[in-house]
Parts: sequence; C-alpha cells; structure tokens
Amino acid sequence: MKDSNIYVTDGQDLAEKAEELKASGVTGVTVVVNTFNFTRYNKTNDGKHLQPVIDGINAAKKQKMDVRLNVEIKEGFNEDEVIDFLQLTYQHDYDIVFMPTISYDFLKSKMPALRKVKDDSEGVEFYKYPGAIGRIGFITN
Repeated sequence: MKDSNIYVTDGQDLAEKAEELKASGVTGVTVVVNTFNFTRYNKTNDGKHLQPVIDGINAAKKQKMDVRLNVEIKEGFNEDEVIDFLQLTYQHDYDIVFMPTISYDFLKSKMPALRKVKDDSEGVEFYKYPGAIGRIGFITN
C-alpha cells in the first residue's frame, strides 16, 4: 500500500467501521492477525473470535480499501500456516507482510517460487508467486 492514510487494527470492529473509515478518507487497512485457525485464534486472543476479523477484512475490500495483513510467524505456534497465508494471495489482492519473528530464509524456503516485485514501499520487500494476485512482504529494517 502506497498511501499513508491507513487504519491499523486487530480487525475485531472493522466490519462495523469500514464504511465510515472509507467515507473519512481511509484508503487502506492493516490488520494484525497471526493465525486463521479459529481454535488457535480464540485461545491466543483472550477468547476473541476470528469471524469478526474475517468479516472486517471482507467489509474493507467491499469498500475498495487496500488490505494488508501483518503476520508474526512463530515456531511452535503457526509456522504450519505459512502456505495458508500464501494461498490467500491467489484468491485475494492482499499484501501479507511477515514480521521479523522467525528467519526469513526459513519462510522463503517454504515458498520457493516467490519472485521479487518492484515496489516503492519503504521498509518492505514484496514478492509474488506466479499466478497470484496478492503479494507477500518481508520487513527490511
């Protein structure tokens, strides 16, 4: 996302706010979400549910906002979901940005066909998989 008018959220109330955010000039949302496993999410987010996050992401896209997911991959927690996050880029025009919580070499080894794409985003290197519409990003600083 190139615009600076971004709303950062855990996504819990995004569905209710998406239309208002768009009307106020917000062009994109960054949703911090580390898992799309419903049980895992519930256990690690103080009993909150994942469905409102998904509904919020969908509402933001319906408002034609850019969506970025900030994801921390942690060994022993969600490293089994790396490919699941990659799969989202085939179905959705999301930027999925992995936070520097695990070796990027490890993450990239799980996605051998990643190809670097040109982008002017500061602090993030973006990649795409052949045929994907969304991008995978890695924080660079």
